[in-house]
Amino acid sequence: MFRILLFLCLASRLSAIEIAGSDILKETLKDIEKLPGAPKASFNGTMPARRALLEDRASIGIFFLRENEEDPKPEKGSLFNRYLLANAAAALIVHKENQLTQVNLEGLRGIFSKSARYPATNWNDLPGSNQSEIVSPIIYSPRGSFVQEFFTGFIMNGDEFRTNVKQRLEYITIQENIESRFGIAVIMPVEIITSGRVMAIADGRPGRPSVAYLPNEMNIYNGDYPLRLPLYIYVRSDKEKELGKIITWLMSDEVAERIKKQGLYPAPKAIRARLSQRLDR
Repeated sequence: MFRILLFLCLASRLSAIEIAGSDILKETLKDIEKLPGAPKASFNGTMPARRALLEDRASIGIFFLRENEEDPKPEKGSLFNRYLLANAAAALIVHKENQLTQVNLEGLRGIFSKSARYPATNWNDLPGSNQSEIVSPIIYSPRGSFVQEFFTGFIMNGDEFRTNVKQRLEYITIQENIESRFGIAVIMPVEIITSGRVMAIADGRPGRPSVAYLPNEMNIYNGDYPLRLPLYIYVRSDKEKELGKIITWLMSDEVAERIKKQGLYPAPKAIRARLSQRLDR
């Protein structure tokens, strides 16, 4: 009887030390359970991961924190430490001779969203532009990428694309368009840009910064570049030392390269290395 009770106690303890995360990471981190000492992992989505943390069924949660959404806070028990793993970030690419220097989030809605308050069918429809050319919008979200889901959720609030937005072009065709069509406007992953010009983007909403930023590593990491969504690791503070090697692996160059292929932008190497060193102490 004692052995049975001991087994049940241990089983209960192990089931509480789970890794729960966004379903976008299911394939990318599928071998996390093979790490020494790794607990069971479940990548069933952001909401299930949040619930698992709050209900004390998980010690690590990995998911996106949407705008105006609060960090998970347990009603009782241990608090969570939060670490930035990556950002979903997309860039707006235009023809290299396009003279417009920046666009804000409302302008992006005007270009891509069917129900935009201020439709932008011509570049002259955008503030600061003095060029008359029909806008040719494209969204490029490679297989396994999070770009289209992120863009439609954050910029378009779930609205449909305008009928002239092309969505299923091959990359080589998009590259040809960027180089030859002056009116081109392409939303694509930051990591795969090879031609055209990257447009600076400002938030521009009431009470938000009007300064435009380019999607470089530090602007994305610091949150200055507005076309981004942070992907955080949440760790129970009382389990952080025990699960330190798991977190160190999540911050590794290996994982960083994997998530880049999904159109995600990893935290800077120096930031990840600093955290890993702290966890190894």
